[in-house]
Parts: sequence; structure tokens; C-alpha cells
Amino acid sequence: MSDGYDIVTAKEGDKERIADFLRKHYYPDAPMHIASGASPNRKTDEIIGLKYLSQGTSFLAVSKDGGHILGTAINYDTYPKTKDVPEDSFAKSLTNEAYIKVENLVHHLEDKADIWNLTGADRGLYIQILAVDRAARGKGIAKALTERTFNLARSMDYPMIWIMCHNMYSIRLARSMGMHAAYTLPFSEYKDNNGKLIMNIPYPNTECVVFVHKLNS
Repeated sequence: MSDGYDIVTAKEGDKERIADFLRKHYYPDAPMHIASGASPNRKTDEIIGLKYLSQGTSFLAVSKDGGHILGTAINYDTYPKTKDVPEDSFAKSLTNEAYIKVENLVHHLEDKADIWNLTGADRGLYIQILAVDRAARGKGIAKALTERTFNLARSMDYPMIWIMCHNMYSIRLARSMGMHAAYTLPFSEYKDNNGKLIMNIPYPNTECVVFVHKLNS
């Protein structure tokens, strides 16, 4: 809890509110989404993390009166691909070329990071989206949401927690939380078979880093 906001568990009934928040405060600023050419007006059923709100592992930072979302951490269970990862079926259902570009990069990063072999974990809590209202940034909300996520993961006996960071601010936060960089991809090296950049990520974001953190049992 903070003097200016509360951290609460996100519920299924919050889905539309969260989707609207992400359209205004996440997708317009997310480097991968900007570079892919994706519209920030993503449909609610195209936001994968919202499908897992029933797990009770996602959080909202809300104003004291509960009327305004100031930030969110969308988190959910993930498993090695041998356990039929839910994201795979989601990716196959996409038809928007821009969204497919984003998902392709996400799967490329997961394959290269090889977090399951690195950690030896058979499940992990994934921070899929970490977003803060533009007007509320710089006040520690992202850190508070991440700390709450860490505490929940420990209480639910997750062996590890992980996140893909594709902007300089989330990279800085993950490092400050003591997370380990499992794989770093300079965006200038993400090219097709002809040596052409697949996505031109906007400066000053120069790399994507997959971070992991093993938790005590």
C-alpha cells in the first residue's frame, strides 16, 4: 500500500477496464508494438494475459477511491513447451500481421533464453505486461507491482519468475530487483534470412532482455 494508491488483485470482472487502460498507457509506448506497426487499439480477446485473470496472479495499482487504474502487472502460469504452452494455441489463432511479428519475436526470445534448462524449473510465473499510467510514472508503481508479484510467487511456491523486457525502464527495474539476464538480444541483430531488420525498434530502446529469478522453496 502507498499513500497515493493501493495494490489489489486483478479480477475477471476488471478485464475490460484493464484492456482500455492498456490501449491508452501500454501499447502506444511499447517498443515492440510500435515497431511492428500494430494498432494500440488491440481487441480485448487479443490480449493474451487477460485470459488468465482467473488465476488470481495479476495485480492493479488503483487510486484510493478505486476508480482509476494507475498501473498493472499481468502475470500467469507458464510451463516448458513439452507441456503444451497455452501461448502456442493463442499465437496460431492470430491473423493480424503486426501481432504475429510481436509473437514471433516473443517465441524467438523464449527459445534463445532457454529458461527451463537454465533454471531446471517445471513451471514459472511470467510477468507478461507491466504498465503504468503516463501521468503516474516515476512514482515507484512499477516496482511496487513487481514486488507484490514476487511475494505472491513465493507464497504460491513458484520455483522461478521471469519477464521479457523490451524497453530501457523495465530492464533497469528488473536489474534493480536482482533478476538474472538469461538472454540479451540487441534489436540491431534481429534480422531475417536476407539480413534485413525485422522490426526497427525506436531509440533509446536498443535491446530486449529475458530476465529470470529463481525463488526459494
